[in-house]
Amino acid sequence: MITLNVIHRTFHIGWNDTTGTGFTIDHNSKQYLVTARHVLDGIESGNVINIFYENEWKDLPINVVGIGIGDVDVTVLSSPVRLSPPIPLAASSENLIYSQPVYFLGYPFGWDAGGEQINHGVPLPFVKAGIVSAVEFSDVLRIYLDAQGNKGFSGGPVVFVPHGQPKNELLVAGVVSYYPTPQFLPIVDHSGVEITNQGGNPIGYIKENPGFVVAIGIKHALDLINANPIGFELPDDEVS
Repeated sequence: MITLNVIHRTFHIGWNDTTGTGFTIDHNSKQYLVTARHVLDGIESGNVINIFYENEWKDLPINVVGIGIGDVDVTVLSSPVRLSPPIPLAASSENLIYSQPVYFLGYPFGWDAGGEQINHGVPLPFVKAGIVSAVEFSDVLRIYLDAQGNKGFSGGPVVFVPHGQPKNELLVAGVVSYYPTPQFLPIVDHSGVEITNQGGNPIGYIKENPGFVVAIGIKHALDLINANPIGFELPDDEVS
């Protein structure tokens, strides 16, 4: 079950002609907005992104906390205003295991589920589920999910419940990065042989979704934050 601390932290964001998903995390008494780097390609401090709030796109000036390099498809921003209420959501991929059930949230195809009246003026995101298919421990922590991806989920949070923990104690483990490009397979007959035209070329192709979503481990967002901790200052009595 997706809890309010995840829902209240997930946002529909836009930049230039691109829309995607972002989410907030609180770290060392400061709040940050995290998304995939490619959603905000070319963003710089002082730029203005768009955030969907109260049924319209509104401007949000930002400062760049950090942008991942190479294969680290993560961008972290700071906002001059608080974006999420004080409901804690820890950021950690520790205890994430093979076949672990996970959920990811976002705004596929620019859609939302409405519900602004119950979500502080922010439209409810869509939720999808999958399992951890593999975790790549290299210079870039990649989490491969057995799940169907859609355009628009990029930048959204991947959350899970560690084994043995109460179902309402979710952690955010990663940032949705991409889903592999669909494969185009030639049409074959009942015996598996390609059906071709007179020129010897396939008569057509079938588009096959690979069925994977790739997320970047949340540690990379935390690394960027620790290197430049300029998030929105939270009140002293709220520490997460």
